[in-house]
Amino acid sequence: MLLKREEFLQAFEFVKNNARELDRKLIESQFGNESEKEVRKALVKYQNPDGGFGNAIDPDFRLKASSPMATSVGLQYCTQIELDSADPIIESAMKYLVSTYQSDGGYWPPTFMNVNEEPHAPWWHVESVISPSEAGWPNPNAELVGYMNKYAIHVPKDVLIAVNRRALLNLESSTYIEGLIYDIVCWNRAYSYLPDALRRKATDKIERTLRKIMPTIEQVLREVRVFVIAPDPQSLLYRLYPDRVTGLIASQIQKQSDDGGWWPTWEWGQYMDSWSHAKKEWAGKITVECLISLKQYNFIEMIS
Repeated sequence: MLLKREEFLQAFEFVKNNARELDRKLIESQFGNESEKEVRKALVKYQNPDGGFGNAIDPDFRLKASSPMATSVGLQYCTQIELDSADPIIESAMKYLVSTYQSDGGYWPPTFMNVNEEPHAPWWHVESVISPSEAGWPNPNAELVGYMNKYAIHVPKDVLIAVNRRALLNLESSTYIEGLIYDIVCWNRAYSYLPDALRRKATDKIERTLRKIMPTIEQVLREVRVFVIAPDPQSLLYRLYPDRVTGLIASQIQKQSDDGGWWPTWEWGQYMDSWSHAKKEWAGKITVECLISLKQYNFIEMIS
């Protein structure tokens, strides 16, 4: 099954009319004539003077101030457009992550108490800032450790040694990645940036976990689209189960809405005006991610 040309054009128009500038620029850089420099210009608007990202770059919390979780989202965009390691955006983000790393416990708080001061999804409400459970540590810590290694030129050696040791402890704490699907996603985003020995351990654990969840993957994924964990044919999940993943990616075509977009399947149940705005932002972001993934798998008629 392919996304037909008219369906692609409808999705592209949906993004044009509904998505944030950042996601519009990203899709135009992938399918149109827009330079990735334009993506960078849109991205930097979400970065604060302290180097961290905020300003609702994750649509589920509207916090303007920086947080490690929002910074992980900003760095996802950096890697998507292959921003040079020497770019000031990355240098500033790394300085922020170094400054917010909690050496006592070895973690970054996803957000801080100030997240409660602005509209947010209920799962982002913070009662206190405490060390995560070992099962919940990878989100966003594993992903952030990956970026610390990818952009190591901006990270003090003692800090890099400390975060890698902490990552190893997490990998050795259990046979499988035992948290939510987001914990698997975070390790999946990180492993290729890790030093050799750590990368091998991470790869083995991710693969063991993927084999474990594959029989019930639709139930495990829940609201997470398959292209989040397998965005392209280089993904570990695809390499393990190419036929199954191809089918799951193709099934996303059937989930396109009549308006051309792909919409979030979750609700806040609070701050309804803000959620209405955030939901639209999510639809733009998800639609862009879906189209880019369909392109990677050659599932779009006009470019197949």
